[in-house]
Amino acid sequence: MYATVVAVIVVVGVLFAYQANVLLDRSTATDRARSDRQAQQAVDREQAAFVSTVTPLDYDRDLPEAFTVLLDRPLTEGEQAGLTALTGDRSEVWELLKPLGGRVVEHASYVAPFEDGNENRGHAQTFDLNLNSDRAAGLTINNMTAVKDSCRVPTAQTVVTLPPAGAESRQGLLWDLTGGPTDEPHGPYVLDEGEPREGQLYFRRNVVELGNGQSNMAFRIQPEVSTHTCEWHIVASYTDTTGAHEQRIPSGAGTFTTEAIPSQPVQYFERPPTSGWGCLGAVTQQDCPATGYIRLPKPPAPRPVPD
Repeated sequence: MYATVVAVIVVVGVLFAYQANVLLDRSTATDRARSDRQAQQAVDREQAAFVSTVTPLDYDRDLPEAFTVLLDRPLTEGEQAGLTALTGDRSEVWELLKPLGGRVVEHASYVAPFEDGNENRGHAQTFDLNLNSDRAAGLTINNMTAVKDSCRVPTAQTVVTLPPAGAESRQGLLWDLTGGPTDEPHGPYVLDEGEPREGQLYFRRNVVELGNGQSNMAFRIQPEVSTHTCEWHIVASYTDTTGAHEQRIPSGAGTFTTEAIPSQPVQYFERPPTSGWGCLGAVTQQDCPATGYIRLPKPPAPRPVPD
C-alpha cells in the first residue's frame, strides 16, 4: 500500500512539473519570439548594407568605336614605326600598345541635352559596378553622389587617338567630373542609346532595391573628365528599417581614378578615318601623311543645347 501511494505521488509530481513547464512556455513564448527576432535583426544589421564590386571593362573583347590610348613614356623609333605601319584597325592598335602600358580613354557618348541643363562633356574610363546585399531585411538606395577626392593635371607623355567616325553611345550611368577639384560633379545621368530617358537624372525617377531576396543591381558607369585626372568615390544614400544612412563606394578609403588626356603630350599620334596617320611632337614623321591635318588635343567643349 505504501509503495502504491509513493508511485501515485511521483506520477502526480511529474504531471504537475510537466504542466507547469507547459504553462511557463506558453506564458513566455511571445517574449522569447520577440527576443529571437530582435537578435536576428541585430545580427542582420551587423552585415554591410550592401557589397559593391567594381570590374574594369575588358577592352580585349569590348573596344569602343572611338578611343585614345595613353602611355607614360614616349614611343621608341621602332615602336613608332610599328604603330604607323598599322592601318588603324582598333584591335591591332590596342594589341600593340597594351603591352607597353597603354590605358584606354573613351570618347564621350552622345547625349543631348542633360535633363538639368548641364552641357559639360569629357572623356571617360568606363567600369562595371555591381551592388548586392545578403541582408534578410530590404533596403532602398535613393541617391548616389560622386565626390572628388583630388584632381591633378594629366601626366601621360604619349597620346594615340582613333577619332570617331560618327556618334555612338554606351548604355549605363554617366557622371560629369569635368574640371578641377573645385568643380562640382553632376549626375548620374542615364545613357540608353538614344531612348527617351537618355540624359535624365537617374535617381530623380528611380531607386535601387536590395536585400530581402532582391536580385543584385549592375550598372555600367561612365565617369567623364576633361582638363584634370581625378580621384573620386561614390556616396550611396539608402534607407532601411532603422532610418537613413550612407555608404561609401568603394569601401574604406578606396577611390576610382579617371584619367584625362593631356593637351601638350610629348608625342601625339592620330589616325583619321581616311588619310593615314598624323604625328606631332617628338616623333620621326615616318609614315605620317596626315600630320598637316591634325591638331593637338584640346579639352572637350560644352555641347550646345539644341533649340
